[in-house]
Amino acid sequence: MEEQESRAAKAAERMVSRDSFGELLAMATENVVALTRIGFDTMDMVWSNLRIAGRRDVARLARQIGRTEDKLELVLQELERLRDAETRTRPDAPSAVDGANSANRRPTRRSSKT
Repeated sequence: MEEQESRAAKAAERMVSRDSFGELLAMATENVVALTRIGFDTMDMVWSNLRIAGRRDVARLARQIGRTEDKLELVLQELERLRDAETRTRPDAPSAVDGANSANRRPTRRSSKT
């Protein structure tokens, strides 16, 4: 039994030590990677044809949402700065927290659907 294991180990060692084994392993790895990429691209195309969002669409939307959130944050900061500047120049003006003068408010528009 040990002799058979020894012969099998030597045969495996000879096979692995050859340059052709490394080349074969590299080619097999390249093929697996290529097939995986083809599979992902095919699934993206299927989702696109079905009008369902794929990975790329979700990633693109995530970037757009991030940019929109950043812009909104800048607008809110500017609004805060303007409110602070207004309260400094007119300390007697009612603030939004105090419930600004309701006579100056615009009436809320009702929906035409009832």
